[in-house]
Amino acid sequence: MKAVAYCRVSTNKEEQLDSLESQQRFFSEYALRYGFELVHVYADEGKSGTKMKNRPQLLKMLSDARKEQFELVLVKDVSRLARNTLDFLTSIRKLKTLGIKVSFVNYDQTSSDSSEFMLTMLSAIAQEESANTSKRVKFGKRMNAEHGRVPNLIFGYDKIQGDYYNLNINKQEAAVVRRIFAMYTQKNWGTNRIAKTLNNEGIKTKRGCNWTQNGIVRILSNDIYNGSIINAKQEVEDFLTGKRRNNSKEQWLIVEKPELRLIDEETYIKAQNTLSHRKNAFAKTGKHTSDKHVFSQLLECRHCGASF
Repeated sequence: MKAVAYCRVSTNKEEQLDSLESQQRFFSEYALRYGFELVHVYADEGKSGTKMKNRPQLLKMLSDARKEQFELVLVKDVSRLARNTLDFLTSIRKLKTLGIKVSFVNYDQTSSDSSEFMLTMLSAIAQEESANTSKRVKFGKRMNAEHGRVPNLIFGYDKIQGDYYNLNINKQEAAVVRRIFAMYTQKNWGTNRIAKTLNNEGIKTKRGCNWTQNGIVRILSNDIYNGSIINAKQEVEDFLTGKRRNNSKEQWLIVEKPELRLIDEETYIKAQNTLSHRKNAFAKTGKHTSDKHVFSQLLECRHCGASF
């Protein structure tokens, strides 16, 4: 019997990737022991089990199933296939209609021999485990936020290894941050022009990329440059879909860090007011405050008045 295996790890940390290698080795030995011809191993690295659409290898396996390339799918346990009961049952039913069995080797259960009720119960348990993990992670993040946990990667600062709550100011990058605010508030340059200037000078972002308009906006609107760490602006509304919602300002967790301030209060407030004004102006008129091109804002749509 031709068989394939599916395995998944939820993070791409080194120890988890080792776990992925262990799973792949396990299936090779399992197929040899029981006389299956293992034709392929599908493996999703660093993927959550709550959303099937984000797992390319699982989707490829379901696509290959229609090509009659195998007759059996080996999975260690239900949670590796999906931690979402709906996605789990959808996958099982798709394979079942194609005459393909799914064997959960840790449970000694197959989709053809087990009732759908039993498989649903196992999947529901896996989903509940994922829900509890999500709650624990959310609680841990909130505790860290209350103590002022700082971002992992932010332009203008260097993370202190092993320290969740402190940053060191990067003097070279800090100078660039101050230039960005000065160009925006004193010279009245647009964000496109600022990004273009930095790129022409060969100045890179924290990740070594070119600057974009959105990247400049993120710098200008980040509270940390005014000495404030703000967490809990958003939270995950549904752990299955990953959908997020904005929290009200009363729910924000704010910790003052004056030692991290790069921009004085007056300049920072002016930048926020300018950002807000330009955003509102575009919403009302459809016109960007732009000097990206010589003819910016000079051409208008005769129907709606928006600028090209």
